[in-house]
Amino acid sequence: MARIKLVPTEQLTPGLRRIAKDAEAHKLNPAIFRAAGNLPKAYEAFWAFYGPLKLEGLLEARLKELVRLKIADLNQCAT
Repeated sequence: MARIKLVPTEQLTPGLRRIAKDAEAHKLNPAIFRAAGNLPKAYEAFWAFYGPLKLEGLLEARLKELVRLKIADLNQCAT
């Protein structure tokens, strides 16, 4: 089984630490951001696009996740 090294929080870039702190307020798993510490610039660019989709808008995050899971199921994707 492949393993991704988790970067210690204190070694994350300032941008990733800010993203992680904001995401924790929304109860997202902080290990995701420690894994992202391996490619911080790529993840920061991704989060600039994905963060608002996930955390902002009119729909609750829970409903967005249910929709995402239903679309994956309809397309026979493993989630």
